[in-house]
Amino acid sequence: MDRKVRATDVAARAGVSRTAVSFVLNGRGDGNVAPEAQERIRAAARELGYRPDRLARSLRLGRTNVIGFVTDAIATSPFAGRILGAAMDRAQESGYVLVAFDSEGHPDLEQAAIDELTQRSVDGLVYASMGLRELTSLPQTGLPMTLANCYEPTPTRDAVVPDDLEGAATAARHLLELGHRRIVMLTGTGAAKGGNLSGPVRSKGFRAAMTRAGVPAQEAPVVTAGWTIDEGYRAAMKVLAAPDGRAADPRRRPTAVFAVTDRVATGVLLAASRLGLDLPEDLSVVGYDDQEQLAAHVVPPLTTVALPHREMGRRATELLLDHLAGRTGGAAPAVTRLACPLVVRGSTGPVVAGAGRG
Repeated sequence: MDRKVRATDVAARAGVSRTAVSFVLNGRGDGNVAPEAQERIRAAARELGYRPDRLARSLRLGRTNVIGFVTDAIATSPFAGRILGAAMDRAQESGYVLVAFDSEGHPDLEQAAIDELTQRSVDGLVYASMGLRELTSLPQTGLPMTLANCYEPTPTRDAVVPDDLEGAATAARHLLELGHRRIVMLTGTGAAKGGNLSGPVRSKGFRAAMTRAGVPAQEAPVVTAGWTIDEGYRAAMKVLAAPDGRAADPRRRPTAVFAVTDRVATGVLLAASRLGLDLPEDLSVVGYDDQEQLAAHVVPPLTTVALPHREMGRRATELLLDHLAGRTGGAAPAVTRLACPLVVRGSTGPVVAGAGRG
């Protein structure tokens, strides 16, 4: 029978000490082992097929190298699962296994899940939400925990969220730079306390950019639509169509629509098609999310603001790993806001002569 590969074999192949191998494969390489040596160690472990004895290591270190990931709807979401995927990748890079629990929108199950994960001796937790939320309360735990796509008004845990305020302002500036002034924003329904803040925050960013540009609210109003394709379609028909159901007078109707999500923006595209409007000649449309399998595949491809889902998952996991490795330096918990870049595609263009300016 072949002898089991040992950490000393990895050390010999990588040309480093046994201690360096232990640091890297236990997720404590940063600050202790040079980056190029870390790469050699990981490569040697892969080449030799090294598998650490997790039970012995957990008994020796008092850790299981397992992270719990608890969420309201990430794993079952059509797009925000990228948070979970990136969190799993980052955990694996540091020798951790990530175990996920999705409550599917039932908050009473979250505390039970955290209690169960604690009983199973996970080392720490990432708590994530599908929509941007200000948390009125957190599940109780004595374990290190970081937050993704949600935050506390007064931080007691490190959190990573998208900068939706600036993301919406970026979308508004893009339309303004193309010469649009009659711009309607279709926003989501208002958030109850502790609910999804994406609509209010994005609306605030849009309105602030319009105000800075000197565009009055009556020329660039914020209209409540909803979150779905159907709701986007109905709202778009109200702002783009005349009472007889045909396209409104081009001198009066909006030349651009900014939608709170890509799904709402897709509803706008359907309404524009129904009314015989060409994009972007008659109407420019911007969405938000850069939703996978949607934004780049509609006709025309949708200009949108990309949510940094993968970066949120990765950064929240890195912050937790820093806590577990004692690399926080005693810094107070804080909210990290990630940039939301604009992705320009075919649904936006300059105002065409005849469409009129504000």
